[in-house]
Amino acid sequence: MIDGTQRVEFSDVEVLAATDFVMRCRVAGKFVGVPALKTLPGTEVTRRGDRGQLVLPLDLAQKLGLA
Repeated sequence: MIDGTQRVEFSDVEVLAATDFVMRCRVAGKFVGVPALKTLPGTEVTRRGDRGQLVLPLDLAQKLGLA
């Protein structure tokens, strides 16, 4: 389990497109491809059109330029 210091939560995330492997999302004004299997519990978005919270490991958020 990842502790609170190793995870980042983003609110008001919109999924623009999604496959089984990648979600194309608008996060904090940026457009990023999020590996679907890397999302953490608490994530509310999974498919195109969803809006809500996205929870990622800190290292992934940093690689995507979000943290």
